[in-house]
Amino acid sequence: MKKLFALLLAGFGLTSCNQQPSPPLATDQVNVLVGNAGYVAATGHAPTTASTDDERVQAHLAYAERRLRQQPAVGLSPALAQRRARLLDLLHRYWVAGVFPRNYDHPEGRRPCFIDRDGRLCAVGYLVAETAGRPAAERINQVHQYDLIADMRTPVLADWVKTSGLTRAECALIQPTYGTPPPTEAEVKTYAVGSAVWGGVNVMLSAANASQFNRPDAGKGAAYAGVLSGTGQLLTGALRLPNDVRGINWIGGTTYGTERTISYLNIGMGTATLALSAWNLISHRNAALRNTAVGVVNFPGPAGGSGLSLTRRF
Repeated sequence: MKKLFALLLAGFGLTSCNQQPSPPLATDQVNVLVGNAGYVAATGHAPTTASTDDERVQAHLAYAERRLRQQPAVGLSPALAQRRARLLDLLHRYWVAGVFPRNYDHPEGRRPCFIDRDGRLCAVGYLVAETAGRPAAERINQVHQYDLIADMRTPVLADWVKTSGLTRAECALIQPTYGTPPPTEAEVKTYAVGSAVWGGVNVMLSAANASQFNRPDAGKGAAYAGVLSGTGQLLTGALRLPNDVRGINWIGGTTYGTERTISYLNIGMGTATLALSAWNLISHRNAALRNTAVGVVNFPGPAGGSGLSLTRRF
């Protein structure tokens, strides 16, 4: 029976999760086993930056359901075969509804998410919650929120799989990965307002520093403040600048265009303020050097000689 099971998995294009290590995660693949095959099957082309995350996940789940229905339930008892059929009906209802979780915590790449912070369940989490109860799904989520099915070792999931009519490999086929959602409109507005205020402060500091060039009598407070403030705005813009690879994870048609523009403005204003402030400090130093003179003094007479003189004008 084990050999037959292994052959069935191999013919289905899957491997047993108990025998093989989990595949590596890819930043642009919606499933670790079949990649973007579902989206390609639905649209005839690979995902682009115009493809929303929900569209990608929905296309993948429809594809996974279709493949699982085509796979005969060999070796299952009538009860398990009936359970399997019910789970596939639930999977269909889930992806048609189109309410999917978000990967809030891993901006570096796509990740599975069993239950997100808003309470949205992934496909496998939904199947568990509908058949074993929401508390069972919550227990799995406590220890394996962003894990692949192949890496989940909790007995709650293992016991559910045994009575589901699905294999771990088939659950892994169902499990999508999710991209990082772009910032909300409120978050972008907050970032824009904060950047505008900061930019105004740096404009004033830049003007103050420009007016103090070559003035040794001027204080250095504006120069030091400008260096700190300019550096801070520059770093803020650089750290908030969205990476190009995140563009493919757009959700609901929202893009990173506004955040990207604000980040570039922060980088530009911060750099200008930093440069003017640093130049002001240099001009202070040069003016101070011009007020200091070093010369050679000759002393006449039988005991005369030469020496160095240092003159400082105040």
